[in-house]
Amino acid sequence: MNDVNWNNLKSSGANSLCVLGLLLVSSTIRADYLPGDLPDENVATLDYPSQQGIKGETYSFAKSKYALAKQVYSDYFIDFYGGCQYQIKEKLLVPVWSSCGFTPRKNPERAKRIEWEHIVPAWTFGHQLQCWQNGGRLNCRNTNAKFRQMEADMHNLVPAIGEINGDRSNFAYGMITGESRPYGKPNAEIDFSAKLFEPDDKRFGDIARAYLYMSERYGFKLSRADENLMMAWNNLDPVDEWEKKRNTRIANIQGNDNPYISNYKHLQRETNSSTQSEQNTLPDNKLGQGDWFDKLYQWVGEHEKTLPFPIVLMVAVFYWWFRGRKSTSKSTKKASTSSSKKSTTKSKSS
Repeated sequence: MNDVNWNNLKSSGANSLCVLGLLLVSSTIRADYLPGDLPDENVATLDYPSQQGIKGETYSFAKSKYALAKQVYSDYFIDFYGGCQYQIKEKLLVPVWSSCGFTPRKNPERAKRIEWEHIVPAWTFGHQLQCWQNGGRLNCRNTNAKFRQMEADMHNLVPAIGEINGDRSNFAYGMITGESRPYGKPNAEIDFSAKLFEPDDKRFGDIARAYLYMSERYGFKLSRADENLMMAWNNLDPVDEWEKKRNTRIANIQGNDNPYISNYKHLQRETNSSTQSEQNTLPDNKLGQGDWFDKLYQWVGEHEKTLPFPIVLMVAVFYWWFRGRKSTSKSTKKASTSSSKKSTTKSKSS
């Protein structure tokens, strides 16, 4: 029998366990920051959905996409962000670039199709849920009834050119300096470094009323800055005839309207409104954005297939360590504050 180098075996075994542990950590953390973009599922088509969802379930993203294409947008073939006309080709909704002067920024293949865009991104209303942290958007769809309802809500879904939908991702809406026009003539700007997307001002009100509706119906709070932005956009861009017709059609199918459209009025903040709980409030003008390292982590996740695996793994592990330190630091500060308050109370009583 050959001599066995037990030290080498121990070393290789330890390394294997470490790698396995890192993989587990990586997969756990990635779920929390998955952007939630499922490009192939977003495609707009007239095919009847093969995925019927959970048996007996009322809400289904697949069913909503079909209903939107067949019933809501049956006579209105205009994409949301570019204002481009689209047509039906072999049951697919296909944009006509020449109708609006659209030119692809980087991804002409994805720009050849219309996709259903969530105005409030699935990541925004889903990533804080436990189901998302345990497996991302698909896991939430399979296990969380409220998420299924939010994902399938047709008041939050609009047709968009696939490339613009993919670029927007879960970026915040906001104002961008200058008019870069990365998609040709369509009035849409994007700042990848700031993770900010500016739509055509003709869509300001549509976006605002979708955000305010989703926030009120599903109970997630907008920050003060974002609520102010949405109120301003609502006032700048009143409800038009197509928005009213779309709202009525969706209400007939889904069973509820968007009251910010049905009962449109100019909005202003109530001066005596109470401070909202930060736990359910989205960060100021960063609808679902984190700090710089969160942004790096998200970028790596989006480019995972093109990056070397060791880099992806290293960033995931460091991200876990970094967040752990932040969490520990916050806990320590809370404990310190609590201790100092108790000491102050004791000294006063004595």
